[in-house]
Amino acid sequence: MTSSIRQRSVPSIAPTVGTFTRYALRRACRVLEAALRVSVERRCLAALDDRLLKDIGLSRSLAAGETERRFLDVPEHRIRRA
Repeated sequence: MTSSIRQRSVPSIAPTVGTFTRYALRRACRVLEAALRVSVERRCLAALDDRLLKDIGLSRSLAAGETERRFLDVPEHRIRRA
């Protein structure tokens, strides 16, 4: 009798674990994708000269602060939602 209860319990838990794992993997992929995009943008920002930075309204110190941020330091709004 207890074996039939266990068999019924396990399948009800397994989809929850699988769903969480898929969610976590998708989230990790989205964060990594956003970090790569932002990293490219930061490298381009670092390559701009003072005249171009002035055109977009940034100072050299603000641009340097942005380019020195960590790789995974990505604003939440930059992570795509699927």
